[in-house]
Amino acid sequence: MPTPLEYLHDPNLPWQSLSVFVAGKLRTLQYKEVPLLCWPKVTQDRPMRLIVIKAPGYRLRQGSKLLYREPAFLITTDRTTPATELIAAYLARWEVEVNFRDEKALLGVGQAQVRHAQPVARAPAFLVASYSMLLWSNIRLFGDRRTQDFDRLPAWRNTEPARPSTRDLIRLLQPQAEKVGLNQMRD
Repeated sequence: MPTPLEYLHDPNLPWQSLSVFVAGKLRTLQYKEVPLLCWPKVTQDRPMRLIVIKAPGYRLRQGSKLLYREPAFLITTDRTTPATELIAAYLARWEVEVNFRDEKALLGVGQAQVRHAQPVARAPAFLVASYSMLLWSNIRLFGDRRTQDFDRLPAWRNTEPARPSTRDLIRLLQPQAEKVGLNQMRD
């Protein structure tokens, strides 16, 4: 069987186009699909599907470093979902990575200082649920858009982000939480 890299360079396998939202813009990706594939040493008799994504190679701004110059190879056992949906899911995985980073770095998931078994098990779940509620509240209140309710961005920022960051949401929530805390102390 040819390798995924050989499929990338195979002129007999046609390129297909897909428009997806990547890095703040609608971009066109080229991909090839091998619908039925079996590598005996790797997959044994299990049929797979290979999707080869041509490196889009784009710049975030004029003169900046060229990003994403390497092709991507997706191998899946799902042979029924359209390739466009699988590619979109693959590209959306970055949001999951950002969520993990925010949960660990900003909310301290995994850093709770508890000693008993029950709180050890519950603390991460509580923090993740709190994070989910914060994101859900953002969508309900602001439509997942950065509005004038948030602090002004620093002068060096030359582009306005489409959505508020987790830090923006926490900064907006802190004064309200402090106000509630002061009111409870008075009562």
